[in-house]
Amino acid sequence: MSGAAALGAARNAACLGILSRSLLEQLITVSWSIRSVENAESQIGAGPVEMAKALRINLKAGTAKIRDRHTGEDATADYLANEQKKQNPKRRSIEEQAKEAGILDLYTVFYRLLSLETHGHNDTPSEKSKSDKLCAIHLQGIGGISRAIGQACVWWLMHRHWPDNESLRDVLGLNTKA
Repeated sequence: MSGAAALGAARNAACLGILSRSLLEQLITVSWSIRSVENAESQIGAGPVEMAKALRINLKAGTAKIRDRHTGEDATADYLANEQKKQNPKRRSIEEQAKEAGILDLYTVFYRLLSLETHGHNDTPSEKSKSDKLCAIHLQGIGGISRAIGQACVWWLMHRHWPDNESLRDVLGLNTKA
């Protein structure tokens, strides 16, 4: 939270938007992971699969090489040939996770819009007052999403119960009437 506060003090709305999206992605992933043992195991295994994917991309692009530890010769082609034979499970998209967790509306309304900022497809306000308001909105979102992640984890750890969409919306302050 102190990092978000520092970004807010610097009026860095773009970075706050990216942080908001990252946290929302974590909320979706946590909500999906606690739904079943299979989901949790899939999430645990995602790290090595993503690391292997990144290595494979760099090997194919020529920015990385595999060398035989005994001869020092380039073994990249052999490694890639063996890797292609392996069937690594495809990771579920964040949208699929949100749908399976019953929180697709959080994905559709917030994650998609925050993705615009993350990928640079937004209009950054030039007026100081508008920029300050956007920073305040992002900071409120970051606080709410952080609370929701904590709440989901606590519900699961203490009660083996996962939050439903309405419970998460309550924690995020989306069900309060203006």
